[in-house]
Amino acid sequence: MGYSKQVVEKVREEYAAKRENAEKAVTSRTAEMYAKVPELKRIDDALSSTGLRIYRTALEGKDGLEERVDALKKETESLRDDKRRILKMAGKPEDYLDIKYACPKCSDTGYVGLDMCDCMRKALIKASYESSGLGAALKEQGFDNFDLEYYSDKKASGGISPRENMSYIVSEAKSYVKNFGKSQKGENLLFIGKTGLGKTHISTAIAKGVIEKGYDVVYDTVQNIMHAYEAETFSRNADMPHDLTEKYMLCELLIIDDLGTEFKSSFTQSVLYNLLNTRIITGKAMIINTNLDDSELFKKNYDDRINSRLIGSFRTFKFFGEDIRIKKAIEKK
Repeated sequence: MGYSKQVVEKVREEYAAKRENAEKAVTSRTAEMYAKVPELKRIDDALSSTGLRIYRTALEGKDGLEERVDALKKETESLRDDKRRILKMAGKPEDYLDIKYACPKCSDTGYVGLDMCDCMRKALIKASYESSGLGAALKEQGFDNFDLEYYSDKKASGGISPRENMSYIVSEAKSYVKNFGKSQKGENLLFIGKTGLGKTHISTAIAKGVIEKGYDVVYDTVQNIMHAYEAETFSRNADMPHDLTEKYMLCELLIIDDLGTEFKSSFTQSVLYNLLNTRIITGKAMIINTNLDDSELFKKNYDDRINSRLIGSFRTFKFFGEDIRIKKAIEKK
């Protein structure tokens, strides 16, 4: 379990920048006040030497130690009172010369002791949202706003209504998120059906839940994935990154959208087979969305090796009913 190296590095850099900015800001405020009120520097110098002075007085012996320490404490409190008074007279708050971290709990380190701070956990989730390829969809499409009322409750030829079918799929999708990571081998899902039936919404909801559990998710169309492999394989551009496709192999959940819409060639067939086979062998989970909704279409588009992987290593869920996007568009009008 864990977020991708890129996500972790990005968040760590953000936290380092936060700490640096907080330190620069307090240095600037301190220089400003020292220039206006030189007495403040003398007070701060005296306060910063308090610990050393207590140590030295302890070395003088036990006789009268308590009285000497009490005197130092009173002197220190008097200095703090003077500092507060000077800042107040200058129209500044008492903590004006204190360093102000974005998160006082962890001082912008991301950790409280050995435990990760809540602020870093949220930052990792946010960064994972951004790197997943889903963007704003993660905010708009979740289990909480998936409305079953758009699906008809009229029985289809198979004896089940679109609403009953979608209720089952939503329940299974939630269980998928709940159980994600409990097994060493990731479970693969194949969502088939015409456009506008909720495949992308359910996939996005799953991605959101898995990311929030602390796992690395990548969501991309099959066209983009093929283009990345083509660029990495055939580009002569020396500046082209050599790890364009690494994320598709390393992420803990890969969601492939629009399977069947890519340009078919021996190269794309080979890439798709290698991607599926490698992830299956290594136990990394996948979800595939496709408009190919019957076995004949799969046979027409893919060779036996790919179809074998899709049939043998994926749980298939069929989406059916009326196009929800059209229904929503009519509603808006």
